[in-house]
Amino acid sequence: MKKVFFTFCMVCLSVAGWAQEAFTGVYYSKELKATLRINLMEKNIPLTDLDFDETYGYMAGNVNGTWVILDVKKADNQKALVRMVSDMGNDAQNVELRLTENGRIELKLVGEQNIKMVQDRKYVKLPKVVVFNKK
Repeated sequence: MKKVFFTFCMVCLSVAGWAQEAFTGVYYSKELKATLRINLMEKNIPLTDLDFDETYGYMAGNVNGTWVILDVKKADNQKALVRMVSDMGNDAQNVELRLTENGRIELKLVGEQNIKMVQDRKYVKLPKVVVFNKK
């Protein structure tokens, strides 16, 4: 009985560790041509060129500016709800990050859509869900 309990505890700990590692790292979206650098467990990603000492991460690339994660509202092993703010500070967006089985992150815009992407020299709305692959 002790072996079964010990095995169960070890499986739970490894799944929790995998989820924490999955919400850290650098991810890339071919669709957006954008990079998502995150560490939702600890506020330790600096953006010195934007005067942010420490953040939970950012998204930059073929989007309108750099979007900084300033607040993690709710997180569990599979999902996280974060608040992103544009580098200009005039737009903000709630975003849901969801882990998939194959190590990808799906970024889903929640509520009014403020993040836009550049397409044919115009700003257009992002797709409602964007997939990022780990680099």
